[in-house]
Amino acid sequence: MEGWNDRVEVVNPKRLKVDSLPAQRVPVGSPGDYKPCVALLPDGELLLTAFRTTEVGGTRNIRGYEVPLVREDVLLFRSRDGGLTWSGPEVLDLPGREPYFTVLSDGTVLMTVHHLIQDVRNEAGYVQTYLHRSADGGRTWTTIRFPGEDLPGWRPGWTTCSSRNVLELRDGSLVLGLGTEGGINYLYRSYDRGATWERAEECRFDVYEGMEEELNSPVWGEAVLWEAGNGDLLAIHRGDCRKLPPIPGTERPDGHWDHHDRMVLFRSSDGRFWRYSELGSYYGEMYPAILKLRDGRLLLTFTVRDLRPPLGVRAV
Repeated sequence: MEGWNDRVEVVNPKRLKVDSLPAQRVPVGSPGDYKPCVALLPDGELLLTAFRTTEVGGTRNIRGYEVPLVREDVLLFRSRDGGLTWSGPEVLDLPGREPYFTVLSDGTVLMTVHHLIQDVRNEAGYVQTYLHRSADGGRTWTTIRFPGEDLPGWRPGWTTCSSRNVLELRDGSLVLGLGTEGGINYLYRSYDRGATWERAEECRFDVYEGMEEELNSPVWGEAVLWEAGNGDLLAIHRGDCRKLPPIPGTERPDGHWDHHDRMVLFRSSDGRFWRYSELGSYYGEMYPAILKLRDGRLLLTFTVRDLRPPLGVRAV
């Protein structure tokens, strides 16, 4: 096919019955633009976001270390031809990094971010969590801050972080996971399309019970939420492999290296108690996303970050 000058490898083909698919790779943005996320709006327009880090001079003391001050900017690109060409980047005046889109059924766009201490605009003294919301396709935004101070048991300086996505339930309400270091984790719920939020269920995770004080990152950080067909809530969680059970038949990788984190599945019927199970992934695999296909199957994408090259994005 004209213009389709590259290929995507198919490993262990089943339905496809081929070992590769033709692909056209379209460069977007600049070297250093990081962790992109793409979303489809109801009118067919594609939005793509990423972020860019720039050192601004000076340092800030963070837990005994002098860390260079930076400014992290959220970028927005648009495509109206299925991703062949893109406008932008538009630099959004929004705090935060690692922006991640959720598009609700009515077209409302939600973007989760967290805001590092070393960002020159963060004067709170801890990693903060924000949710940016747009009702006009990303042209204007309002920002909601989730203060760590509002979480029972939070200690000054503790990192806060949310789930990657916002989950729209079948009844139209929304769910967001929010947590801190030290094993403090809650579900937040919205009944007005994400305009306002209330702290709801306190969450317990069976595999982490008794080790909450040892958790130096929020359980909800980077988790992807999904609603199962029977109404259960599912969460694909990225965790420290040293604090999770070893994958059956394997030994954990040696040393502390976040490249060796891995994904596991948590399931809850009430939003409060979450049961652990294996997802089928390996060490060094993370950054999941779920897409429901027209035939009802789920497409899971994730990144192989270490241990099993070739590294990069995979899909199952």
